[in-house]
Amino acid sequence: MKTANYFLLLLSFLLVSCGSKGMSDIHSISDIFYKSQFEKLYPDFNREELKLSLQNYFSGTDLIDKFYKDNNYESVWVKDTLDIVKIDTLLFYLDNAVNHGLNPDLFAVKTIKELRDSIVAGSFSDSPLALYSALARLEKQATKSVYHYASGMRYGFVNVKKTFPNDYFIPLQEPDSAFRQFVFANIGPRLVYLLSEVQPQDSIYLQMQKALQYYRSISDTTFSEIPFAKDAKGYKLRDSASQVMPLIAQRLMMTRELPQTEDAEVMYKTLTPELMRAINTFRRNNSYPEDEEVGKITIDALNRPMSYYVDKITANLERYRWKRQTALSDKYVEVNVAAYHLIAVEPGSETLKMNVCAGIPFKNQTPLLESAIIYINLNPTWKVPRSIVEKEIFFLIKKDPEYFKKNRMQVTRNGEVVDPDTIDWSQFKNPKTFPFSVEQDSGDANSLGRIKFMFNNPFAVYLHDTPAKRAFTYTRRGVSHGCVRIQKPMDFAFFCLAKKDSLYFDRLRYSIDQPLLTQKGKQLAKQGALTKLPDIVNLAEKIPLFIDYFTVYSLPEERKLYFADDVYGFDDKINKELK
Repeated sequence: MKTANYFLLLLSFLLVSCGSKGMSDIHSISDIFYKSQFEKLYPDFNREELKLSLQNYFSGTDLIDKFYKDNNYESVWVKDTLDIVKIDTLLFYLDNAVNHGLNPDLFAVKTIKELRDSIVAGSFSDSPLALYSALARLEKQATKSVYHYASGMRYGFVNVKKTFPNDYFIPLQEPDSAFRQFVFANIGPRLVYLLSEVQPQDSIYLQMQKALQYYRSISDTTFSEIPFAKDAKGYKLRDSASQVMPLIAQRLMMTRELPQTEDAEVMYKTLTPELMRAINTFRRNNSYPEDEEVGKITIDALNRPMSYYVDKITANLERYRWKRQTALSDKYVEVNVAAYHLIAVEPGSETLKMNVCAGIPFKNQTPLLESAIIYINLNPTWKVPRSIVEKEIFFLIKKDPEYFKKNRMQVTRNGEVVDPDTIDWSQFKNPKTFPFSVEQDSGDANSLGRIKFMFNNPFAVYLHDTPAKRAFTYTRRGVSHGCVRIQKPMDFAFFCLAKKDSLYFDRLRYSIDQPLLTQKGKQLAKQGALTKLPDIVNLAEKIPLFIDYFTVYSLPEERKLYFADDVYGFDDKINKELK
């Protein structure tokens, strides 16, 4: 057995060194070695007897059983003898699934190894029936593991529809007949080619693999917790805090926002400009807004263990294995709800980036979907959804009878406008039977702002402006009822419109009472000759829109990774499914 172990060690070295190249030579060498070993242990082995055993074993209707039936019950893993090299090639890939954030136990590695070792050790030399049974079990498990590994690497391992039935509505690719044919056509003659072909090659995925390796290497590193008193107001530039600042500096060195030094306790007794820059770099890296103070949210983030990043990368490696049915076009918009961020990409132009506000976590979460922006609505009114009327407005009007007037809201009953002053609101006891509909007039105070961007979806959500601009400076921007509020509505409108001349943009500004920028526009407005755009502006071409969720991501034109808080708790669900 020692000789066999030395040979397996050599095989692993050759696999790492050669990859798929030179595998035929490795097989030639190993076949001679293992054939003689197998023949000594099992001199009465008969392939026809094995075939009969496989026929009995693969009598079901699942995908693997069907493959063997269609293949006339020919063994994939046994030629004249058990193909140990092929088994160990498979195990090499399965063991290295850890580099993809996966547990090898997902692929029954322990079972495969135990069966292999038992056969190689001669455990069934006294019983041919027991040998054929063990070979059949190994055959099925190895083939099943190949398919599970290959399909998961190509399309993801988590059942998204089952895991996120009420949250994730982006159509994803799934294994089809062409993929199954590819797997089963190559599992026998070209296993290394098959397992190599299904490896994810996305540049962000490869970056995450490197980051996973790094954070795992420091995941056991301990660091002193950074204290923050309950009554503390936060630290400002040049504040003295000799018990805190060195700890912040040491923590930032771990994640490379601050250069390594042995003198942190001497250099960083105060919040120096260099340390503040490093803290703001940490904030950017974690999708937090920069600030001139260091408060509890930042301290809490700095105190997270490195395993936090390992878990985050693991979940997002899985997300990047999912493949949308719709490929990205040249011009598209993507909202990352976890990062509260939007990018708008167009060839020949710098990527438009902005903060967004999304749905309140665990209450009014923004649905993850795919659609296309088809028109812009200027000066929108807001027909308040019934759910908001029942959960919020019903109680607000009872507290303040002037609420409707203050917020420029029109009230109707059975389609007829009513005067709020004529209603005794105290008579209504149940929000479910509240008989009124509410619509907010257009204008600067409208909850949708002065412009919204419409796309088909069954959830009545859209992208829109907002009068509540301050929320874009918050770290936690889950504040909406599910719609996405955008920080730069005018810039986004210009992105959406095909017509790019400056006078047309001034007409857009004029339509929503924004200051004009061109001399021509100002002159025409003064003459009363500048025309407003209609309230509905149809786009010349639909713009693909993806509202998705990534807690590790990259941005166009950048070659680095950013992290985001798991505000909806989706990472935990993914990682639970992967265990």
